[in-house]
Amino acid sequence: MKITLPEFTAHNILLPDGSKTIPTNNHLLANSSQCQAFLRTLSLLFRHRNKNHIRIADLGCLEGGHSIEFARQGFNVLGLEVRKSNYEKCLYVADKFALPNLQFIQDDARNIEAYGLFDAVLCCGLLYHLDKPLAFLKTLSQVTKSLLILNTHFAQEIPNPKFPLSDLTENEGLPGRWLREFDAEIPLAQMEEASWSSWKNDKSFWPLKTALLESVRSAGFQLIYEQYDVLDNIYTDLAYTITDRGSFIAIKI
Repeated sequence: MKITLPEFTAHNILLPDGSKTIPTNNHLLANSSQCQAFLRTLSLLFRHRNKNHIRIADLGCLEGGHSIEFARQGFNVLGLEVRKSNYEKCLYVADKFALPNLQFIQDDARNIEAYGLFDAVLCCGLLYHLDKPLAFLKTLSQVTKSLLILNTHFAQEIPNPKFPLSDLTENEGLPGRWLREFDAEIPLAQMEEASWSSWKNDKSFWPLKTALLESVRSAGFQLIYEQYDVLDNIYTDLAYTITDRGSFIAIKI
C-alpha cells in the first residue's frame, strides 16, 4: 500500500526516489550550512574511528532530517522525538531510506538516560524549550562520552524585542528570562499540534549566554567552542545575532 507523503514543516529531505519531503522548496536540509557544519564536526572529532562504532543521539529530532544525514554518513544514529505527528514523519523517511544504522523512537528527550551512552549528542532547537535547562545539561553529560553539539537560543542582559521574554530573573541558580510557550491548562491534543514548541512545560527558561556556557562546562565538558560555520556567510548572515542564538561545540577530554 502506498503511504501518502505527510506534510513536512521543517526538514526538506531528498528521498532516494528523487522526490522531496517539501516539494515546493528547493533548499535541502542536507545542503544547509548548519547540517554541513554538524557533519564536519562529527567527521573531525571521530576521524580516526570507524563510523559504524560511533553512536549518536539526535534529541527532539523533529522530522528526522539530521538523523538521516548522520546515518547516511555511516554513523549509528538514534533519533528521539516526542510528538506523534513528527515521529510518524521520521518513520516515513526511515522507511524510504531503510538504513540499518538508523532508529527512531517516540519519547521525551528528557528520558535520554534510558537509551544508554552515546559518543555524540545533537541538541538542536531543544534546550530553549525546557524549564530546567541546567538539569538537562547534567543529564546530557551523563550519557555523552565525547561530544555535545548544542544549538540554542539564550537570553541577554538587554531584552530582545523579538521575543516576549520575562524580566531578568533566576532559575536553577542561573540568571535568565522566561518564555511563555502555552497557557498552563492547554489540552494535550493542542500541544501535540504545536510542532515546534515545548512539551508538557508551559514556559521555558533561557539562561544568559555566559550562564549557559558555564553550565555546559560545569556539567563536565572541558572544551567549549562557538561554531560559526553554521552560518551561510559570517559577514552577512545576522540571523543568529538578531535572534540571540548560537551553536556550541562541547567536548570531554
